[in-house]
Amino acid sequence: MTAKVSSSFLTLPVENVYRILDHLDELTIFLSLRNVCMRLNTIVDTYNRYQTLITLNLSTNDIGNRGVQYIANALQYNRTLTTLILICNDIGPTGAKHLSMALTKNNTLRTLNLRWNNIGPNGAKWLADALETNQALTTLNLCENLIDAEGIKHLAHALSKNKTLTSLSLVSNKIDVDGAKYLADGLQHNQTLLILNLAKTEMGFEETLTSLNFAWNEMGNQGAQYLADALKNNRTLRQLDLCGSQIYDLGAEYLFDALTINRVR
Repeated sequence: MTAKVSSSFLTLPVENVYRILDHLDELTIFLSLRNVCMRLNTIVDTYNRYQTLITLNLSTNDIGNRGVQYIANALQYNRTLTTLILICNDIGPTGAKHLSMALTKNNTLRTLNLRWNNIGPNGAKWLADALETNQALTTLNLCENLIDAEGIKHLAHALSKNKTLTSLSLVSNKIDVDGAKYLADGLQHNQTLLILNLAKTEMGFEETLTSLNFAWNEMGNQGAQYLADALKNNRTLRQLDLCGSQIYDLGAEYLFDALTINRVR
């Protein structure tokens, strides 16, 4: 909290402060006007534009890990934001660390989109640490983030403990056979994840995988579609367990179409 605040500001009528806020953009209000002083905290909390700020989209702004640190600091105290979109900002593993620390304190954010941010396996580990305790996040997009099997190992462990995440997208990451096995193991202990998108990964189904167990993970029809896309190029899988996965007619059709293309050697 700032040590010195103008005495004139401390006595400025609330209506006048509102008028000042009216001329500021939402990002400035979100990032710069918390923890200046207790009075301003109270005023901002009652300001309509702050109360209704539920989505913040800063995609393709090149904010980097320094910029995301300011966002993470604000996120720790914010109680209105439910969706944060940071696509293509090159936040890296350090930026993921900042967000992880915020997620351990924030209990209102529901959707976090970090597509194309080069967080890598270390960044995945930081986010996984947050997922183990976070009780709010339901949707996490980590597409195109250079996450390999080691990063997936941490995420899979988090999934075995997380109770709120319902959608996880890992499209276009370096997920090989080991990564697929880590996910399968983690999902055996998860009861909430409904959508897991593994399209365009490097799972290598066509090379070595012979057994895959996704039983009792409630993947549903959409999850079956993602799995079917991966199986189309498979040439080695001998055993697939989807018991209790809530796959109905549409999901079965996806799998059937994939198996008509699939040719086991």
